[in-house]
Amino acid sequence: MQQNGRFTAGSARKIGGGGPAPGAATSFRIAPARGWLLKLCAAAFGWPLFLALVRGSFRDAGALVLAIGLLWVGGNLIARGSREEFANEGRALTQSPMPRKLMGSVAAAAAAFLISAGAVHDGIPMALLFAALTGAGCVLAYGLDPRVDRAAIEAAAKRAGISGKDVVASLEDAHRKVQGIEDAAAGLHSRELKSRLDRISQQARVILAQLEQDPKNLSRARRFLVTYLDGTRDVVRQYAAQQRDLADTPLAENFRRVLTTVEQVFAEQEEVLKQDDKLNLEVQIEVLETQLKREGVH
Repeated sequence: MQQNGRFTAGSARKIGGGGPAPGAATSFRIAPARGWLLKLCAAAFGWPLFLALVRGSFRDAGALVLAIGLLWVGGNLIARGSREEFANEGRALTQSPMPRKLMGSVAAAAAAFLISAGAVHDGIPMALLFAALTGAGCVLAYGLDPRVDRAAIEAAAKRAGISGKDVVASLEDAHRKVQGIEDAAAGLHSRELKSRLDRISQQARVILAQLEQDPKNLSRARRFLVTYLDGTRDVVRQYAAQQRDLADTPLAENFRRVLTTVEQVFAEQEEVLKQDDKLNLEVQIEVLETQLKREGVH
């Protein structure tokens, strides 16, 4: 949070108060490594590419260069799609905006077509067969991207006596704000700060997953989510824009302390929602809103 261009840490501590250690509410899981086989195949075609260049067969070389690029891109897409699926497992509204695993499978199929038709000089029917087999193999190995299950949330909201469409819209907006925090964090140079913000984002998604399963708590949590998600996103963006000037200064340490407070509060709020502690939640929201307004962030 900022006040006249300065991040204030002491007052930010009031926002969360005492609580569990940052990240205490989340379990540590390791995402499975996916997509490496396609990258290995891309590297393996480096030798045929070298031989094609030595022979002066530029048609073969061109096809292989494109195929290697597609295999590498396909591996990256599948790896990222698999990481997103793992991080959002069991959550209904966290579908990636892009079907990354499907796109990776298509890229691999296109690479197989180029290798078969362009480098091996197979006929078009055979090249299409290889492409279809490669794409199908990737889908079988890595699966398709998860679909958004809005119907389940709307049904849970109906049981709670609230509007399903409003619940879905609010949760989707909150997920976009979490994505905004992650996008802003990607522009930071410090690995420590990126790791801290990753924990904050994961904790926010845990809270959203809890609300997806039990939407009746959304009305109590809406102000909390709006205030904290907006405030965190804005302060990270502001710091990222000034990080070269703020590095190795007391202001950078203040920013770290602010993020520590946000971590603590997100960890606390999962328990607050579980305990149905409406008073505690409202008091912390009021304190935070006053603090953010005074510091010019919200």
